[in-house]
Amino acid sequence: MSEEEKKQEETPQAPESEVQPETEKAGKEKTEAERKLEEDIHSLQIQIDNLNVDIANAKKEAEDWKNKYYLAYADMANTRKEVQRETEDFKKYAKQSVIEEFIPVLDSFDMALKNEPEDPVVRKYLEGFKMIHGKLLNSLVQMGIEIVDPKKGEAFDPNKMNAFSAVDGDEDNLVADTFLKGYRLHDHLLRPAGVIITKKVEKKEEEKEETKEEAKAEEKAEEKKDN
Repeated sequence: MSEEEKKQEETPQAPESEVQPETEKAGKEKTEAERKLEEDIHSLQIQIDNLNVDIANAKKEAEDWKNKYYLAYADMANTRKEVQRETEDFKKYAKQSVIEEFIPVLDSFDMALKNEPEDPVVRKYLEGFKMIHGKLLNSLVQMGIEIVDPKKGEAFDPNKMNAFSAVDGDEDNLVADTFLKGYRLHDHLLRPAGVIITKKVEKKEEEKEETKEEAKAEEKAEEKKDN
């Protein structure tokens, strides 16, 4: 018999009744550990789900605040642009009321300078008035004033002219005469130019009149021959 076999025989063996309870106890302890682990995993899963909900809510809130920020920024930018535009308009048109007060003075100049006087003394005074009138107009042009002074034969433009009457002409809606200048400040029409326009004469009516006159002349000629 070998030494190992002798040792095995000499080593006392535990009874089966003692080994089985220890195995059952280990099995129970393992089951309890598994159950506790499952509970811990379930609890952690609930915490993770709650954290995911909190993160989703936080993202939504952050997105809402971001949209509110962009809206506030856009409103502020629009307000700034509106204020800037109003400021520029005020600078452009602040002098409008003052210029409108000058228009009757300019009309008086135009009326006074329309006819050339024969008296040489008055003519000299008139030359001085022309110089003053020219300087005044140049100053207005530098301030952004456009002088609307349609020339004879120019097409009638209702956007800057006002037709007060019409005269016979070869074509319709041509300027026959300008008796009142117009004035525009940038894109504001302070006053339209007062003009007289042409109205085309119907040639048929003229031909009928000529035919009647010719017929009368022929009748008179025939009567003279008969007499």
